[in-house]
Amino acid sequence: MNESQFISLWSEEKPIYSAWGSFIIEEIKAALIEQGKSLDTFLKINIENPRLKADESLLDKAFHRPNKSYTDPYYQIEDKVGVRFVVLLIEDINAICNVINNNPAWQFDNCKHFIQDKFTDPLLFSYQSVHYILRPTAELQYKEVTIPATTPCEVQIRTLLQHAHAELTHDAIYKAKKEIHPEVHRTVAKSMALIETTDDFFSHATKLINHGPLQEHGIAEGLDALYVKRTGLKPVIQKSSLIVYDTYERFLDQHLLGLVSDFFIRARISF
Repeated sequence: MNESQFISLWSEEKPIYSAWGSFIIEEIKAALIEQGKSLDTFLKINIENPRLKADESLLDKAFHRPNKSYTDPYYQIEDKVGVRFVVLLIEDINAICNVINNNPAWQFDNCKHFIQDKFTDPLLFSYQSVHYILRPTAELQYKEVTIPATTPCEVQIRTLLQHAHAELTHDAIYKAKKEIHPEVHRTVAKSMALIETTDDFFSHATKLINHGPLQEHGIAEGLDALYVKRTGLKPVIQKSSLIVYDTYERFLDQHLLGLVSDFFIRARISF
């Protein structure tokens, strides 16, 4: 396949790749909302549409990049369409990974995970991200577009700090057309070491802030479940709830949910 045939096929199949990326965004967002997450705060960069690789960038990767040696570049390049989720904490990355790992609509290949990279090369501080390649489990119909089961989409998941690092260095170093001075590589490695340390501090601080009897005993989730059981209605989480929890925190223990449930039974309260 020459460059002209490559671009002709790409132009023809762009709607397929765009539809597949949009489907993935929709599925992951819906799963996060189902978990009770507010996308406005959980996702640090709004994501509405997938990112299709530009024609010039795709041709460069397929035919002109010296460190690539594709035998069938059109089908071997797996990031023609990409989706990127940017979150605050490493724990938030894990939440999206769990969504991806448990959705039967696609097959996945976890092709990069920075945690695994730490064990493989613990002395290296370089680009950090989680990358998946997702393909439909079977041919999929989405918004009047037929998506073949062979269609790949790259999903990237990063913390906000990892994303800042990638935005600064990706084009400047990874796609550079000239040799990069060693001092640049050293400076970038030092910045990633600082970012990794800061990410760890953020996670530790968040755990300290959120640790207490409310979380330890699952009080909020338990009370929500009782509310649903008694009323059949979905509870609405409000900031005023936090004031109540903080005020009476000293009374929260492993017995509270049982006591509340027994109270409703003894009082014969129904709704």
